[in-house]
Amino acid sequence: MQIKQRNFKAPLLQQKNYMQVAMIEILLIFSVLVMGDIARWLGADATDPMVAVALLIPEGVYVFILYRLATLLTDNKSAHRMVAAVLIVVAILSLIGLLPLLSNMDIKSELLIVVHIGLCMVECYLIALGLQDIYIDTLTLRERLWGSVAIYLLIAIGWASFYEIFLLLDHGALGIVLVPGYQTYSEALYYSLCSLSGSGTVYASPEHYIRNLALIESVWGVLFLVMLIGRLFTVPEEKA
Repeated sequence: MQIKQRNFKAPLLQQKNYMQVAMIEILLIFSVLVMGDIARWLGADATDPMVAVALLIPEGVYVFILYRLATLLTDNKSAHRMVAAVLIVVAILSLIGLLPLLSNMDIKSELLIVVHIGLCMVECYLIALGLQDIYIDTLTLRERLWGSVAIYLLIAIGWASFYEIFLLLDHGALGIVLVPGYQTYSEALYYSLCSLSGSGTVYASPEHYIRNLALIESVWGVLFLVMLIGRLFTVPEEKA
């Protein structure tokens, strides 16, 4: 009797699937934003070390998604190795910085700054590749729309990493003093989503440079939508 062998593969992103990427991004964003509320419901606090440890779970999934996007959006093996190297460093430093091993907040901040610099580099690279990809003529209208959602959310997450660098350098840059780790990142992500969507934020007195960066992000978000609408009107009918 012949035994059939089965190849077990990771269930995520075996091929380019922008809808799957967008759904994962939405879940990751939601999980990060509500993590502090869940901690308070359980009687803890957003500054509790275990909340920072829990942040490693969505971050680990996000790092994997970034690497899979890199392998799917380009055939350049050197680029794959470079992205993998940066993300490995990001993962290692995140473990050191978010696990309750270090009591010195300054050292934690320095480690997390390196983490988010690395993430910013990879995110900017993937945003550039994604923008090129969603504008090619071979995509259907459905693929282009889901690709736009995925890249739009990646822009928001990328700007969150950028804001996080400034919050780690100045814990009071948003007008309130935040603890490095989960608290700074969740607020950076919230601020980025509000800025990109133009919905406004609850922060009354952020630093001047933070307000200027938020304005740039808002303009970028509007331009992205304008360019997307313009491109959709040029899609040939048979492609749609």
